[in-house]
Amino acid sequence: MSKTEPSDALQSSTFALDEWIDGVIRPEVVVELYPYELDYAAKVAAIEAQIPAAEKVDPDNRGMDEASAEQLLAQIVELKAERSRTALKVTVAQITNKEIASTRAQAKKDGLDEEATQLALIAAACVAPDFTVAQLERLRTRDRSGEQMVAQLQVAVVNLLQGLPVPS
Repeated sequence: MSKTEPSDALQSSTFALDEWIDGVIRPEVVVELYPYELDYAAKVAAIEAQIPAAEKVDPDNRGMDEASAEQLLAQIVELKAERSRTALKVTVAQITNKEIASTRAQAKKDGLDEEATQLALIAAACVAPDFTVAQLERLRTRDRSGEQMVAQLQVAVVNLLQGLPVPS
């Protein structure tokens, strides 16, 4: 094992620790939410169903109206891009242990059950747009896609809580 000398920027006599701590930015992710759209799913499935046949056709024998596999994949990419443009983009930030404890204490004081407490923790982590517990509950119970959207947010919160690995 070799010993390395710290750089001048990290010398304890010159390093501004308070400034460094204050400059740390919490990890954030953006989660794209969009409801399950039967029309979108049908279009993607129809295009995907054409790909195997398109891959088998020799380009020299392809008709003018027959799309290549690459063209079909490009159509799927365009559909996904359009869907992404219309998605609600939610910024989720890592919450601290203190914020978790505070949110749990408030939820208990408000008489919330564990499910509603989980929604309160998700709401605490959503920084843009802000969500309330009532809004998340309405979203979750409106249909299966609403359940999936809330689940996406919960996964983002959990992943952020795990934090980034710290190199040793």
